[in-house]
Amino acid sequence: MKRLFILLALSAVCAYGQTPELNVITKAAEALGGKSRILALKTLTIYGYGQQAYQNGGGNITASPDAPQKWVNVNGLQRTIDLEHGRMRLQQRLVQDFVFAYARNMNGDTRVHQILDGDIAYNIGADGRPVRAAEAAVRTRRIEMLGNPISIIRAALDPATKLSNLRKEGNRQVLDLTSAKGDRLTLSVDGDTYLPAWISWVGPDNNLGDVTYRTYFVGYQVENGVMLPSGYNTTMNFRNVVWNKLYVDKNVVDGQVDDMTAPAVVKSAPSPNPPQLQVEAIPVAKGVWYLRGAGGNSTLFEFDDHLTMFEAYGSEANAKANIDKARSVVPGKPLTEVIVSHHHFDHSGGLRTAVAEGLTIITHRGNVDLFKEMASRPATRFPDALARNPKPIKIRAVDDHLVVKDKSMEVHVYRVISNSHMANGIFAYAPAARVVASCGGATAIRTA
Repeated sequence: MKRLFILLALSAVCAYGQTPELNVITKAAEALGGKSRILALKTLTIYGYGQQAYQNGGGNITASPDAPQKWVNVNGLQRTIDLEHGRMRLQQRLVQDFVFAYARNMNGDTRVHQILDGDIAYNIGADGRPVRAAEAAVRTRRIEMLGNPISIIRAALDPATKLSNLRKEGNRQVLDLTSAKGDRLTLSVDGDTYLPAWISWVGPDNNLGDVTYRTYFVGYQVENGVMLPSGYNTTMNFRNVVWNKLYVDKNVVDGQVDDMTAPAVVKSAPSPNPPQLQVEAIPVAKGVWYLRGAGGNSTLFEFDDHLTMFEAYGSEANAKANIDKARSVVPGKPLTEVIVSHHHFDHSGGLRTAVAEGLTIITHRGNVDLFKEMASRPATRFPDALARNPKPIKIRAVDDHLVVKDKSMEVHVYRVISNSHMANGIFAYAPAARVVASCGGATAIRTA
């Protein structure tokens, strides 16, 4: 009986010439405008505007999940996709939707000009010069290029793409796909219209480990015989943050596009490697050093039997460079603690690394729940320091004032007050040395 069932199943596949997964994809292609039409398309250009979550949702006034989201406005967006040759160009202008007093933001002059040509990613600078981007940008931009119904269905129809795990979720057909380049995504198709409903994928994040992103396609309308969304809404599996919103002003199907071939100067350039971080320990006062050079600087305090570092900024690489340097400053004396000034994702970018290194985190009580959440998230698809060396987070919470003191050193940790940038920030003060360590660096206080 089992053999008969298998034979019948195989016969059904052969009869229709495709698997159940491919059958769903074919219906989606027909719903978008017809399989032959979709495969024959040459170019797609999307014009619009939108918003991005500032620091992936980690830059709000407080670490509370109820804090209002800060936004970065996206103006003049133009995403041009050369479907025939596997190329894409993104041009947009970014303006932070809150005041930071530097000219680029005040004038809205943060301009993005990114290009992908096959396996080469490059950027066009303000001076018009093309510069090759890192390998990580290649994968990111490939996913971005697949982030519309036309591209994802064309990719799914590619015989080199592996389709699997067809399942039903409510009224939607959901399946997994692995592209010819090895990118893994999940596609959802509406059960009534068979129009693509959303795609999802996993990406790495310094603060959050593996992050699942999901882009919803909404407001389908006909353009040149093809169904295309009027809006894209991308969420992430961190506190239901809306990561990116795109409002489409215009879709252009098979319009003229500029050549996006990587120029010879880009093709011949090696893919840039992460810089080798060199950290310098600058004595500020007795038992106090300023650790400078890792992109995000730190301050080091020496106690009788241990060292305490202020700030684990930026990224795993930055934090590890500062931690390694701190451990070398006073040989034999362990680094046991790191004071994290506030929760913003640039300043807590090394938190998972610090936890993996066994350091106790000293921070304001208002940041504790978020930091525990960050340290508990998995990083299996893109393993980081904490995934490679898992350890439970150790936290010492500060309210308004904490004194860390022994015979060698006395450090006062104070809450920052009346600050519109963050409500739960802290800074450190060593009274004997008259040194303040804040998220801006170490300052020696001089008196007349």
